[in-house]
Amino acid sequence: MAISAAGIIFSSLNDNTLSRLTNDRTVAAIPFACRYRLVDFALSNLVNANISNISIVANYNYRSLAEHVGSGKDWDLARREGGVNFISPFQTAYISNNSMFSTRLEALINMKEYISEFKEDYIVLVDSDSVMNIDIKDVIRAHEVSGAKITLVTRNAEKTFTSKRPRMMISSVAGKISDITLSSTYTEKNPELSLGIMVMTTAHLRILIEEAQAYNLNSLTGILQRNFKTQNYRTYNYKGYVASVSSFLDYYRHSIELAKNEKARASLLWHKEAPIFTRVHNSSPVIYKSTAKVEGSMIADDCVIEGTVINSVIFRGVHVERGAVVKNSVLFSGTYVGKNAQLNCIVTDKDVFISDGVTLSGNENMPFYVQKRRKV
Repeated sequence: MAISAAGIIFSSLNDNTLSRLTNDRTVAAIPFACRYRLVDFALSNLVNANISNISIVANYNYRSLAEHVGSGKDWDLARREGGVNFISPFQTAYISNNSMFSTRLEALINMKEYISEFKEDYIVLVDSDSVMNIDIKDVIRAHEVSGAKITLVTRNAEKTFTSKRPRMMISSVAGKISDITLSSTYTEKNPELSLGIMVMTTAHLRILIEEAQAYNLNSLTGILQRNFKTQNYRTYNYKGYVASVSSFLDYYRHSIELAKNEKARASLLWHKEAPIFTRVHNSSPVIYKSTAKVEGSMIADDCVIEGTVINSVIFRGVHVERGAVVKNSVLFSGTYVGKNAQLNCIVTDKDVFISDGVTLSGNENMPFYVQKRRKV
């Protein structure tokens, strides 16, 4: 029997911890890995599982996200029925205040009437800030076999794990959740990190929404903590590559890791049977001049490289002039690096102009950020 599932992607849950990158875009629209946006990974994982009814929950600053996704044709989601839909903030009788939602549960309550029309048996809830290439079909199969009420995708956290915001940390025995807590660091008691993907039946999601309204709850994590001792909540432990982008420093470190680590790139991007889709651009190939030197870097199309690029991620349309040296940096599309400029541990937003001879340097624990359209 074919899997019948719908997907809901949350696009803007960590705006406060990614504020340098979300001044005029939502989290899901943040550029990543040369040619993608964060939303591409969530969308592609769902599409590769043959899920074609996908809702993107957008709070604010989502114009660039809507432009990127468009009709969904690049993900084969331009359809008469289902396809990809944006759910923007709206007030209902279920929400008593005038503020926009700040948690998954508040968004789901806002979507109550919309969810009531879903015909699919299962719902997959996906955060947009966990970058991975995961087989969602296998997660749903494991959920069915276990008879779980909810299945959460997790990975074993490293002992050095830290986060700028509290994350859901879980302990499980043979896949059955035995404890849930919120923590910003690794704990031996709860060694599994939730990756922001949950599977449940559509009927159970409706029950959770009713429970939240009955008890005036506004946190999905709170409901899980309230119920895990009496309900069959389980984990699906994922062992592939994951980039959890919960802060600006996370974003920078994972970007540089992908540039330097071919194995990580292969795990995330080079699955023939599970490609990561993105909006198609008709761009010219990269031009490498005779003076160019490139090591351990990812470079998108439509770039002109005349200088040196080492351990960096270069997006579309970037020009690195002769004599310029770019190290350990992430340059968004349209960035211009002038002659003999020196960049180290820098993140430039779109259309930044770096003048000739300028030297900018951060460090790996505190990269320097240049705002969109700034001239330095």
